[in-house]
Parts: sequence; structure tokens; C-alpha cells
Amino acid sequence: MIETLLNNQAEIIEAVMSVVVIASLIIAGTKTPDPDTVLGKIYKVVEWASLTFGKAKESGVVVPEKVEVETVKGTVEKVDETKK
Repeated sequence: MIETLLNNQAEIIEAVMSVVVIASLIIAGTKTPDPDTVLGKIYKVVEWASLTFGKAKESGVVVPEKVEVETVKGTVEKVDETKK
């Protein structure tokens, strides 16, 4: 078993590196889906295979942004609005 691994070491490293490169290309070329969907869960596996960890890419979750809106009385009020 170990002898087989040692004899095929170059092919094994090449295969692993190919998976990492292809997964990295997929991750870099696609928009991050919502993590709660099925596609989001598949994306997480591909992201793991591409060795993209931590905050290397956006999470796909829409973050509300505070926007100042002038009210009828003339005062300014902050309102949550989601990014588009």
C-alpha cells in the first residue's frame, strides 16, 4: 500500500493540485449563493476543495445598509435598506 503511494507520488500530487485549481477557477468565476440553499451547500464544498478559507470571499448573505432619509417634519432618520 505505502509502496504504491510512493511509486505514484507524482500522479497523486498532480491530481490533487488539479482539483484545487479547477475548484479555485469555479469559486473565482461565480457569485456566492445564499448559504441556506442547496446550491449554497454545494458551493461550500467546492470552496473547501479550492482551499478558500476564512474571509477570502464574500459570504453571499445580504447585509442591510443604513440610509439617511429626510422625513416630512424635516428631520433626518436612518433606515435599514438592503443592498441590491
